[in-house]
Amino acid sequence: MALIMLLMFIAVIALPSVVWLYALADAIRNDFQYVSTKIIWIVALCSFPPLGTVLYYLVGRNQRTTYYPVGRLVALCIFILPVLLVLAYILFSLGHLTFIPEPPKALQIQI
Repeated sequence: MALIMLLMFIAVIALPSVVWLYALADAIRNDFQYVSTKIIWIVALCSFPPLGTVLYYLVGRNQRTTYYPVGRLVALCIFILPVLLVLAYILFSLGHLTFIPEPPKALQIQI
């Protein structure tokens, strides 16, 4: 059962997310003939991820004027970001990373 759930996670969430992230990084990194075209592709990719990704691979990649590789950038995001999130979780659970500071002693109500 766990293997089926892992395969479903990879097929439904992980793989489409990597493809979307690659398309987004490609649109951000490369230049287009017009700046407005680049902005439209970025907005389309962020607003409608499944449809925007398919359209970008069918239409948008042909509109680029530069062809910079983005594979390393995407791989860096895929592997480094989860490590940073796990580290932040560990620090938060140990109390070393807090988002809401303790109020000053003068403002605390003694019960």
